[in-house]
Amino acid sequence: MPSVTALRRWLVFVALLRLFSVGLGYAAPHRFQTNLYTKQPEGVTDLAGRIFATWTLTSCMLCLICARNPRVPAIYGATLGSFLIALLHFLMELVLFQTMTLKFALQPMIVAGISSLWMALGWNYYTAYADRAEPAMSEDITVTQKED
Repeated sequence: MPSVTALRRWLVFVALLRLFSVGLGYAAPHRFQTNLYTKQPEGVTDLAGRIFATWTLTSCMLCLICARNPRVPAIYGATLGSFLIALLHFLMELVLFQTMTLKFALQPMIVAGISSLWMALGWNYYTAYADRAEPAMSEDITVTQKED
């Protein structure tokens, strides 16, 4: 299924993008003041940067787990939820709390928006065979040997 392969590749790509933020959050949390939350940089402490990195690392792991097998509804739903949470976070920071400019909020909102839309619209397609007895993905097939 080419669409499943495309989703899997997208999720790995997004996970790699997120790893950049994880590295920033742990190694240089103060960079969030100049690279993300530019309208209220004083609100970004080193602790806030590390918390952001930990949250991002968790969502990165969800992307990789879902990329491994997008047919499991619970994993798929949790990954979709992480994208919706990220989209809501950046939207609230942009509009409600006004800690970000559109320039810095746009990239993560585009990634979260595309991912949320893709996964929400594809829910039935990707999880349709979850209840079947046969394996959903080729990696789940177990090969047994005959005894002579």
